Amino acid sequence: FAEIEERRGAKITVDPRPVASAGDAQRVAKELQASPPDGLLLVMFYNGSLGHADVLLKAAAELGLPAVFFIGLGVKHGQVSHYRRPGVYFIQSLDNLAAIEYGVRMMQTKKVLAQTKLLSITEAPQPREGTEKFFGIKVRVIPFEHYAREFQRLKLGPEAAELIASFKAGAKEIRGVTAEAFQNAARAHLALEKLLADEGADGLTMNCLRRGMLKPCMSFSRLNGQLIPAACENDFAAMYTQLIGQLLIGRPGFQHNPCFETEANHYYASHCTCATKLHGPDGPSEDYLLRRFAHTNEGSCAIQVFWPQGEPVTMVHYYSDRPAKLDVYRGRVVKSHAMPPAAGCTTNVQIEITDRPDACSVAGHHNLIFCGDYAREFRLFANLMQMELMES
Repeated sequence: FAEIEERRGAKITVDPRPVASAGDAQRVAKELQASPPDGLLLVMFYNGSLGHADVLLKAAAELGLPAVFFIGLGVKHGQVSHYRRPGVYFIQSLDNLAAIEYGVRMMQTKKVLAQTKLLSITEAPQPREGTEKFFGIKVRVIPFEHYAREFQRLKLGPEAAELIASFKAGAKEIRGVTAEAFQNAARAHLALEKLLADEGADGLTMNCLRRGMLKPCMSFSRLNGQLIPAACENDFAAMYTQLIGQLLIGRPGFQHNPCFETEANHYYASHCTCATKLHGPDGPSEDYLLRRFAHTNEGSCAIQVFWPQGEPVTMVHYYSDRPAKLDVYRGRVVKSHAMPPAAGCTTNVQIEITDRPDACSVAGHHNLIFCGDYAREFRLFANLMQMELMES
């Protein structure tokens, strides 16, 4: 497990003694009760140990601990439906350390979510704090004027010039974006970076519409590409979904407005910000162009990212009610359209929904689309966290 620990930055404490008897199982169960860990990982080598595993899984369930239970292929014969239940990630496979690592990653995600602090930048008269109900994510609300003040104070220097140059360098085309708009895009990004640092926050959402040149479209593209969750329009559900997705799969999601291509039975998503590194920070940058924000005339800089045609995608929406819910869809990129003739926000992607017969059945607003086929990974997470899957 040392390599998993190193890759994940997690600590896996291995019991030095095997659980080989009923007494051993009771001993470990008492240790769990005395000092509950973040999760339980069981690896079974002998079919006669199944009863001992049952004791430990029961103890984990009583403590509310997620459990990953691995049995090597062929070690246990017979049905396994009893173990494919909420709160347990059951793996029966041949030397599948990747599956075990994903189990560790899911448990680690739960831990990190409870340690995360996010900013909400809105019209609040004064700062206040709250906690998301299910995972315990901390949210600090700050007045928009705090951001506006940092934006106005910021003096452009070499850092801003380098940032603007990096925006321009990767663009296939720049359409009507003025020098002033680029300067304000840099101001927005540097101001938000300072607020995140000053507040000790890990991500943010902002009431960003109708903000003129203070809109953070380019900053949100850059932040999400660095796996720092940033969500538009002070949408907490989108912010939480972005965070969960980045932690689980290491890729940024595309928050968007929904639309439907009824005659092709396709889904059409668009918004004015999107990360360019859809495959994660170490992946390639997709083609993009820079253009004016789509819905107002002040000329702030927005981005149009072209999604790779034919790529699988996963669409997710997290609802933090009690019980918490996760809505997951599998799809495939048809194309990103030129604008015009297509309408909507600057970045758009038309997708085929591949696990539902009717694209118009997609629910939710500001869902997140992630590049890659990760529907199973998100559904496994929902099951392990005992969340309700909306399609089931």
